Amino acid sequence: MDALSTMASIAGYKSVLITADTLPRILPMMTTAAGTVTPARVLILGVGVAGLQAIATARRLGAVVSAYDVRPAVKEQVQSLGGRFVELPIEAKDAQDARGYATRKTKVSTSVSASCSARSSPKTISSSPPP
Repeated sequence: MDALSTMASIAGYKSVLITADTLPRILPMMTTAAGTVTPARVLILGVGVAGLQAIATARRLGAVVSAYDVRPAVKEQVQSLGGRFVELPIEAKDAQDARGYATRKTKVSTSVSASCSARSSPKTISSSPPP
């Protein structure tokens, strides 16, 4: 394994640990005398080396993991690690180069929203990269 892949793997691992530490809840499902705590849901965006390590780490910690990547070819890799691949109706033509790396998209518009129970509604964030 080369140095870049090694550092990406460590970054994926560490990102899940930092996330687990900052969450106000625990990742795994637990049954206690007070009731059952459902497992946390984790969404990994980008399934490169770091993303694959993040999926594996979050699963080992007990989270329910979903992942997305512009390359439909990584669906099998996500599923092999126990994650659910999120499919979006986005054109994935030329999503990867000959080596299997994701290519940059010039005209992509992203819209992200989230909902949290017992809190005010979040704002929708839309972004589009510069031309």
